[in-house]
Amino acid sequence: MEQKRLEPMGVGGLLDRSFAVYRQHFATFFLLALILFAPLMLLQEALMSDMGSMPLLASDNESDSFEEFLQNRFLGSDQPVTEDPIKLLLFLLLLIPISLFVVYPQMQGASLLITKGAVYGEPITLKAALKQSFSRFWPMAGSTFVYGLIVLGIMIGFMLVIGLLSVLGIGVGGLLMPDLDSFNPVLMILLFILLYLLFILVIVLLPGYFLLRWAFYLPVVLIERDGIGIGRSWRLTKGKFWRLVALYIVLTVIYTIFSGGIQALLIAVFGVSVLGQLLLVLFTCLLVPWMMIVYALTYLDLKVRYDGTDVEALLQVQTEPVMTNEKPDERP
Repeated sequence: MEQKRLEPMGVGGLLDRSFAVYRQHFATFFLLALILFAPLMLLQEALMSDMGSMPLLASDNESDSFEEFLQNRFLGSDQPVTEDPIKLLLFLLLLIPISLFVVYPQMQGASLLITKGAVYGEPITLKAALKQSFSRFWPMAGSTFVYGLIVLGIMIGFMLVIGLLSVLGIGVGGLLMPDLDSFNPVLMILLFILLYLLFILVIVLLPGYFLLRWAFYLPVVLIERDGIGIGRSWRLTKGKFWRLVALYIVLTVIYTIFSGGIQALLIAVFGVSVLGQLLLVLFTCLLVPWMMIVYALTYLDLKVRYDGTDVEALLQVQTEPVMTNEKPDERP
C-alpha cells in the first residue's frame, strides 16, 4: 500500500481531520475507550460516590408544572459523595496513580498509533496498537512521572511567587491605607484591573507556556524512542505556542459544550441515579477518543513542520558554495 503524505494543517483543518479519522475508525476508538477508560470511570464512581443511597432509576415526584419538574431534577441533583476514609485513600493511592501512569499513557499511545496509521494509509488493528504501546510501558510511565514532577515544581514555584507578591501587596496597601481617601477612584479601578491581569498572567499563561511546550513528550517516547521526550517536545513546539493555545481554547469550548449538554440532558431525564451515571460513563467514552485524536494529529503536524524545516535548512546548506582559503590556480 502506498504511504500517504501529511501536509501541514491549520486549526480548522486539524479539527476537520480529527472528525474524519474518528468517523472512519469509530468502532476501534470506542472499543479502546471501553477497554481502558470505562473501568477507570466506573471505579471512580464506586469510590467517590455513595452508590448505596443512589436510586437505580430517577424517582418521579408528582409536580404541578414543568418548572417544578426541572427544579426537582437540577436543584436536587447533588450527587452523594462518600465520606468513607478507606475509599478516599483508595482513590488517592490507587486510582490516581493508575490513571496517570497506566491508563492515560497507554490509551493516548494506542490512539496515537491508530491515528498515525489512518493518516499515512497504514491501518493498524486495536490489538497491535495496544501491544506496541504496552511494549513501551516503562519509558512512557517514567516520562509521565518526570513530567508530573516538573508540573508540581512549577506550580509550587508560582504559588510561592504569588504568596510573596501578596505579602508585598498587603504591606504596600497598609502603608498607603491612611491616604486611601485621597485616591482617585478611576485610578484604583485601573490598578485593580492591572493587578488582575498580572494575576492571570502569573497563574495561567506563564505555567501554561512551559507545560504546553513540554506536553508532547509522550508521542516522542513512543514513536521516536527519544528518552524522556521533553527536550524534543520543546523543539517541536518552538514558535507554535499561540497556535497551540488557540487550538486548546477551541478544543476546550467544543468539549465543554458537548459534555455539559450531555450531562444536563442525562440529569433532566434520569436525575442522579445509577442508570444516569452509567450512561454518563458511556457518553464520556464517546468524547474522550476525539480529544486524543486531536492530540495525536497535533503532534504529527508539529513533526511534519519541524522535520520539513530541518530538511530545507540542510538542503540550503548543501547548495551554498563552499568557501575555502585556497588561492586560485593562476597557471596558464
